[in-house]
Amino acid sequence: MGLKSEVGRAWDEVLSPIFAELSVEVAVETLDASATERDPVYGEASPEKVYRPPVPVKARVKLARERVTLPGGASQEIDGRAVFRSDELAAKGLRLDFGARVTFQGEAFTVSRIEEAAAVGERRLLTKVLLVREA
Repeated sequence: MGLKSEVGRAWDEVLSPIFAELSVEVAVETLDASATERDPVYGEASPEKVYRPPVPVKARVKLARERVTLPGGASQEIDGRAVFRSDELAAKGLRLDFGARVTFQGEAFTVSRIEEAAAVGERRLLTKVLLVREA
């Protein structure tokens, strides 16, 4: 058995259950691509976003206002982060995208950036997103 398969097995048998135990339920609403207009130049969703119905998902959430430096050197103010199990997102048919909504403890946040948090070979284990509080 190779290192990748051993790490994958450790994730499945030990780490994934711990992650699930320490997670809370959030509601994820992805953008309805066919009903949401996008800016033709930048590809961003218009202010009048259309969302699919909310889907409950487990996530680790940390709310803290901070300034983060993005690849390329630009900085952004965020209100928190959420980390999801990638296999749970896939099993529920969710594909997080810039502009998706995450509702946690009754407050809505917009996904402003998506990052790969952990991967073993081609298998993506965790998906981390940066959150900005909706007005």
